[in-house]
Amino acid sequence: ECFAGMGPARLEDVLKKLSCHAVMNLHLKTPKGSKQPYDEAQLQKLLHLIHKYDCAKHVYIMSGNDTVLRQLRALAPNLILCCGGGDAPEEIVDRAIAIGCRKVQLVKGHFDQSMIRKAHDHGIQCNVFWSDDPQEARLLLQMGVDTILTNAYPKIAAVVKAYRATEERRPYAE
Repeated sequence: ECFAGMGPARLEDVLKKLSCHAVMNLHLKTPKGSKQPYDEAQLQKLLHLIHKYDCAKHVYIMSGNDTVLRQLRALAPNLILCCGGGDAPEEIVDRAIAIGCRKVQLVKGHFDQSMIRKAHDHGIQCNVFWSDDPQEARLLLQMGVDTILTNAYPKIAAVVKAYRATEERRPYAE
């Protein structure tokens, strides 16, 4: 009800408001199975906004389309990129290494602890999409996941805080 009558937020407004205050995951969607590049003029507009609002250290761009990630790598070599599952979620870490991504967005049911280890061995942070369940979130943290995307932020943030404050934090515990 508090948002009644409001239209959708424009990306520029979000970047302007949240720059340097939040880490933002910008997800570039493409049709399933698409290996097509993104329109370069649209990517240039996005990159312009990121730089205009000094967001380069506070955003990362996620896509499951390796062609788009390679485009972005060529256009903005220092931008943080995140490899999504796309059509090959089991190969996500190898794809991220090949493209030079600094993050992966793992998909539940399509990863294991060895993939997390390999990502970490290559300096890649591991997000998981998604968990709203505190017990599941704790298990993901025990596996070594760095970030849990969630719709239940207060509940999952409390689990993360408690986990990081205890001796429960044993990386790669079996």
